[in-house]
Amino acid sequence: MTATMTAGRLLITLTAIATLVGPVGADLNASHVFNPEWPPHARFHSVTSLAMTVGFSLIALWLTWRRSLEPNISLLVAAAVPILAWGSFFVALIVPGAAVEDHPETLARIAGIPINVVVAATFSVLAGLGYALYRWGQSRAGRPGDPVTDVQPGHHA
Repeated sequence: MTATMTAGRLLITLTAIATLVGPVGADLNASHVFNPEWPPHARFHSVTSLAMTVGFSLIALWLTWRRSLEPNISLLVAAAVPILAWGSFFVALIVPGAAVEDHPETLARIAGIPINVVVAATFSVLAGLGYALYRWGQSRAGRPGDPVTDVQPGHHA
């Protein structure tokens, strides 16, 4: 495995760990799950979302480092987990009445953007970059790619 491929896997690992730990740290407290202002059903959905995020992140970590006959598919799915988890912030932002904070201006900001939105964008981009680095390193090493997408002439997947 090339250094670039390893760097790609490490970026995917970093983003999967951030996806595993970040939301639990941010939401499993009095500001979210245990917030007395939240109705029980909102609390229920918050916990189910956290449980899915933790489970999918663990799967992403396993996919990133397991031996596989199709490593490109494993790494693609592993990178998709943080992209989907953090990318969901941007889907939620288009829902009328949704907000990234309970009370306006309570979150720290970077260039006027709430910190949680900056974090979501950063980890989404880093996960995609990790996959791109892995594939770039693979192509530079002359290694065969995914048998589904890199079918040689005269051969069938």
